[in-house]
Amino acid sequence: MLIRHLKTFIAIADTGSFNAAAEKMNITQSAVSMQMKNLEIHMKLELFERSMRPPRLSNAGAMMLEKARAIVEIYDDLVQISPVASQMSGSINIGTIPGASFVLPEAIKNLRKSHRQLQVRVSSNLTGELSNQVLNGKIDGALITQSSNLDEKLVVRPILTEPLMVLAPKDQSGKSDIELLKQNSFISFNRRAAVSRIIEIELRRRKIEVDAIMELDTLEIFHTMILEGLGVGILPMSSIRNHLREKLYLVPFGSPPVPRKIVMIQLENHHRQLLIDRVYDALLASARLHKTKF
Repeated sequence: MLIRHLKTFIAIADTGSFNAAAEKMNITQSAVSMQMKNLEIHMKLELFERSMRPPRLSNAGAMMLEKARAIVEIYDDLVQISPVASQMSGSINIGTIPGASFVLPEAIKNLRKSHRQLQVRVSSNLTGELSNQVLNGKIDGALITQSSNLDEKLVVRPILTEPLMVLAPKDQSGKSDIELLKQNSFISFNRRAAVSRIIEIELRRRKIEVDAIMELDTLEIFHTMILEGLGVGILPMSSIRNHLREKLYLVPFGSPPVPRKIVMIQLENHHRQLLIDRVYDALLASARLHKTKF
C-alpha cells in the first residue's frame, strides 16, 4: 500500500536509518528495503544515496519528503472520519493473567499511535475468572494460558508458545530437571493458575514426587525464595525476570520442554470485531518482539 510505503519513507527520514525505521514501523529491515525499492519504482525516482552508509535522502528524496508528510496527514485525517474509525474509538476492556501482561505495554503504545481516540482498559485475574468475564460480556477479550476446559463459545487466538523452566539456585548447576525436583524442596506458584495445572499434570505423568513446602502468589517473592536457596520452582520462560536470569540456574522442564501457550480469547462475532482484530494484531506483534529475548 502506497500510504504504508510513504510512512516508512518518513520514518527513515526522521530516524536516520533503515534499521531504526524498521523498529519504529514494527517491521523487518528487509521489509523496509523492499518498500523503498517499490516506492522508487512507483515514483520513478532514486530517493536515497545508497553509496552512503547509512543511506541518506537524495535531492529528489528530500524534495519529496514534505509532500509525503502532507499526503500522510490528509490520509490519517480521512481515516479518522470514516465509518471504520467509529469502531476504533471509545474504550475496550482487556483482561490478562499476570504472566502474560508483558506483551501489553508495547501493544497498547502501538495501538494509541494509530488510534488516538482509543482507550484501553486493562484488568488482571486468573484464567478461569477471565474466561467467565469474557463469556458474560464484562470484558471484550483476555490474555490467558490455554487450557483444555475452555468453553466452546470462546474463540481462541494464539499469541505465544514458550517453554516451562525449572528455576534453582546457582549452586545446583549441572543437575537435570528430575534431579532438581527430587532433591530439593518445591516452591509452587498459585495452584489456581492454569499454568500450575499444566505443571501438576506433567509431574504426575512423569511420576515425579515433589516436596512442596510453600505456595506463592507473587512472582517477586517466588524468585526471592529460590535465590535464597529455599527450594526450586517451575515457571514459563517469560515469567522469569530478565535481571535475575544470570543469578539462577535454569533448565528446561522436560525434553522437549513442556510448552505454555498464551492465547487471546473472545466471543465469536464480537460487535466490534474490527477493533478486536486490531488489538490481536498488536498483541501478536509485541509477542514476537519479546520472544526474540527468551
